Amino acid sequence: MDSPILGYLRVTLIVCALLTTFCIAGWGLVTNPLQITRSPPRESDVRDGARRFIVGRPFDPVGWLAWLGTAFGGAGQLGSPRAAHIIDSAALLGPVDPQVLRAQALLALHRGEIAAGLGRTAEFALMFPAEQHDAFTTLRAYVNDPVWSPFLQSQLDKKWPAITAFLQDSCQSGMPLSSLLSLSQQVVRRQPLSEAVVSCIGNRAIAESQIPAAYWLWVNALPTLPATIGNVFNGDFELPLADRLFDWRLSPGGEYREGFVIAVRNDETRRKKNRVLSVSFNGRPLRTPVAQQYLALEPARYTFAYAMRPTGLPADSAVAWILRCIPAATSPALGEIKSSASAAGWISKTQEITIPPGCSGQVLELDLGSKLQMMQGMYGSVLFDDISLTRRLK
Repeated sequence: MDSPILGYLRVTLIVCALLTTFCIAGWGLVTNPLQITRSPPRESDVRDGARRFIVGRPFDPVGWLAWLGTAFGGAGQLGSPRAAHIIDSAALLGPVDPQVLRAQALLALHRGEIAAGLGRTAEFALMFPAEQHDAFTTLRAYVNDPVWSPFLQSQLDKKWPAITAFLQDSCQSGMPLSSLLSLSQQVVRRQPLSEAVVSCIGNRAIAESQIPAAYWLWVNALPTLPATIGNVFNGDFELPLADRLFDWRLSPGGEYREGFVIAVRNDETRRKKNRVLSVSFNGRPLRTPVAQQYLALEPARYTFAYAMRPTGLPADSAVAWILRCIPAATSPALGEIKSSASAAGWISKTQEITIPPGCSGQVLELDLGSKLQMMQGMYGSVLFDDISLTRRLK
């Protein structure tokens, strides 16, 4: 009869022999992205990869076991009983090991167990930040799958920390705007988005003339509401420019390159200290846009008003603000501009504007006159303040 010590040694040797067999056959899963493979790995690749894995992680038998299961993944072999058995064994040894999560995600997706595979992929995205893009690519492939909606809701219930990074990666990866907007709206109903995500998605929406969708994100998706929203954001320039989605967009300019300099600065010409928009010209050819802001006005009649203080500009210069629809195929009917002088050289401008049906988005731009005037350039400067658009009740 064997002694207990001999029996223990015999079991230990058997386990070590099995692990050694798995270790030699496996390849480092960490070298493969989390995506379903379409062809079986070459023998030389498996051998070289195994050598690199063993050198880099000599004490990771669970990782070896997990990859051994996925080594049969080419041409649909990942769902074979042999691969599944190996991965299940690895899960018993290391249920939260990142390599095991990767293998389980791929196995579930190959088997058609989409919900389970997406869940494992979401966990993998958290445990491997450097490989999030591969995990997010896998997730995006199932956005139109019936399982996607309940999966997303379950992740929002769990407050999945990677949801913001997933939206940012999806925006930058060229996800179709319709899918991106739908996804972001689902998330916004449960939690706010970061400024970077709102700007990325919103700018894509503006570029595709989806101004109302971008405006909805701007108002609803941020943790706090933008201050003094109004029809024109920050029209008195008292708030610091923050490059927000519907903030002013000022050209970098440059006296010797673009022929103008534009900035928000302090001014006391009206006997009170406030901030104004300042534009200076030096005679070089001009390019547009110098300054603009996107708007999302509803069809109606509005009164447009602003104050300006020109200095040294020629009498026939046509520096003024104009409003146009996006896309420009439809143009708002603009009324006559009325001017009235005020103190310290300031001039008040008012204009009645009608936004017609079909004009779902607009852009307010600083117009510099005709093409000839822009080619010739101009000298002088102008200050702007108190830019507003007020909806008329009648």
